[in-house]
Amino acid sequence: MSYYPIDTHATVREFEAAGIATRQAEAIVKAMTWSRNDLVTKEDLAGFATKEDLERINSRLDSLSAKMERFATKAYLEKFATKEDLKRFATKEDLERFATKEDLEELKSRVDSLSAKMERYATKEDLVVIRAEMAAMKSDLEKQISSAVNKMMICMITMSALIVGMMKYL
Repeated sequence: MSYYPIDTHATVREFEAAGIATRQAEAIVKAMTWSRNDLVTKEDLAGFATKEDLERINSRLDSLSAKMERFATKAYLEKFATKEDLKRFATKEDLERFATKEDLEELKSRVDSLSAKMERYATKEDLVVIRAEMAAMKSDLEKQISSAVNKMMICMITMSALIVGMMKYL
């Protein structure tokens, strides 16, 4: 189905009037019709992330990074707890499996790469592959964020219990 329908018979007649042979005019009109069927439409692009979506994700990631920086360091906690107490908290090795700034940069470059692919390709099949890659990246990022938030909540609860316990001795 053509998105911009043309009157093929009238178009062939116009080419013939311009001096083009009937067979050639018919072939040109047929090619014009085919080329219109391969155009990417707004509906084809509807499921893709927009620049605004990516900016919102980056904003949320920046917010999470800022929140993580507010947590106490080991050196700060050593003033209040023993090394035995600290063994129960997450270490840098525990946190290494979460997204880092380098991971985010890699993600940004992957998004840029996918954006570049979207500009180079115009077939529906390519758009389906890109959509699947972006969905997988989104799922991975959501899992990492959820896991990091859960770890932070556990640390906060444990720290609160430790502080309450230590307040008995003050």
